[in-house]
Amino acid sequence: MKRTLPCALIAVAILWCLSEAAIGQTSYSDVAVVVNANSASSTTIGSYFKSHRSIPDKNIITISCSSAEEIDDAEFHSMRSQIESYMQANNLVNSINYLVTTKGVPLKINRGDLASTNSPSASVESELMCILGSYASSVGANGRYFSPYYANNAHFSRTTQGIYLVTRLDAYTTQEVLDLIDHSGPGTHVSSDSRYVLDQDPTWNESAPYLNDYLTTARSLLAARGKNVELNADSVFVTSRQGVLGYVSWGSNDHNADNFTTHALPLNSWSPGALVETYVSTSARSFENPPAYGQSLIADIISEGASGAKGYVYEPFSSSMANPSVLFDRYTAGFNLAESYFMASRYMSWMDVVVGDPKTTIQEVLPQLPVQMSYLEASTSADHGLVQLRWGTLSEMNNYGFTVQRADTTTLGFCDIGESFVAGHGTTLDPHTYTWTDRNVTPGSYYYRLKQVDLAGVVRHGAPLRTTPGSCEGYGRICGGRFSPPGFCSGTELPESVQSEYNDSVYRCRHWARGTRH
Repeated sequence: MKRTLPCALIAVAILWCLSEAAIGQTSYSDVAVVVNANSASSTTIGSYFKSHRSIPDKNIITISCSSAEEIDDAEFHSMRSQIESYMQANNLVNSINYLVTTKGVPLKINRGDLASTNSPSASVESELMCILGSYASSVGANGRYFSPYYANNAHFSRTTQGIYLVTRLDAYTTQEVLDLIDHSGPGTHVSSDSRYVLDQDPTWNESAPYLNDYLTTARSLLAARGKNVELNADSVFVTSRQGVLGYVSWGSNDHNADNFTTHALPLNSWSPGALVETYVSTSARSFENPPAYGQSLIADIISEGASGAKGYVYEPFSSSMANPSVLFDRYTAGFNLAESYFMASRYMSWMDVVVGDPKTTIQEVLPQLPVQMSYLEASTSADHGLVQLRWGTLSEMNNYGFTVQRADTTTLGFCDIGESFVAGHGTTLDPHTYTWTDRNVTPGSYYYRLKQVDLAGVVRHGAPLRTTPGSCEGYGRICGGRFSPPGFCSGTELPESVQSEYNDSVYRCRHWARGTRH
């Protein structure tokens, strides 16, 4: 019997073409990228971003500096001088609106007095906002300065505002930064049923009520625009939501977070183009892998799949937090990622760091899943270091194939496993199953997930599945949008405490999300 390609699949193909056109039609001639010649990660990310966004050669600013995340004022003075000299020599001072730093470029400048509103310390990105203009004298000065772009409602122009908008491309691993680039950019398609999750902590209503009030206002605004928005006002720390496009919580400052997750991980599946803010003082203090915990980190949320996040390198004080009612108002009205974050943020020459492609915008489409997953399961061996993965699809459209990615529970960052590619079945309405075995795996606890690539190079990521090879024979499965608990050693019951910890800490299944060209 002859099968007819559904209109839904045809629509997805058309929408992909429109997304690629949006990237091609959005000029990056006003974006300059800062690359550190002493960091392999920085040069790799800079080259990838330049290629995938058609950034002019002269807009790549290559400097030589320390690759440490924290530097002193003398080191920052050197890198600032190199950036300014290059921009002046290449006539970029007034033609650039956006600066983008990369992993491997220093993150923060320690000038002392780290917990005062009069602190001279700052993030590298926030200081670079002020160079080569009328605000240059604020660089390195004590305290924070009000941004002229705060609460604005017009597209950004360096000529009008006298500053640059500066974002950073960073994550636990280089691969995760490349993935972030792939699922962001101009005209990123998002499902019309994508979710905004706004998680209040009522315990803070006495000391910082306005931060919860921001979320109430954001909820009303988004609901009025017909968005799918969830405002949580009770003591639950919300986790395991699917298709999240906007997320704000108190992170590790939520008094109830530890009752529902570890390190305030939201454990969400994320829509491409998703933006995040957490009310946490030092959430961008580091992107090093493995992480050193204390307060929660935005690097964890980027690792989960968010496309943009705002954090802070040292104590910023609560007035520095991005106002979600402004952030999501602007983003859903067509402003780009950088414009939305900086219109929602009061200060510059301060502690703020915005991660993401500055020109990311979103375009709503009807929800479609080019590859519909049925399940992912893993079985482990107690003595041979084997992890056998098996997964199934219900239907596929232009599916080139899958690469298996792995992360251990100490480092968190996902990386491709060599020679793990498994070819797909192109376009089919029939179910298919796939298998691949990871051999000689060192005993420990790991997450596995699938990276799916279609025939046009579009990348999508699946839900992570946790396994513990080497400890006993085990079995785990993602099915129907949820996890089933992994198997224990033969004859061992699943203790109630472990069951509770498992339910609270594992990732929920994520739909395949629309990405951008790889």
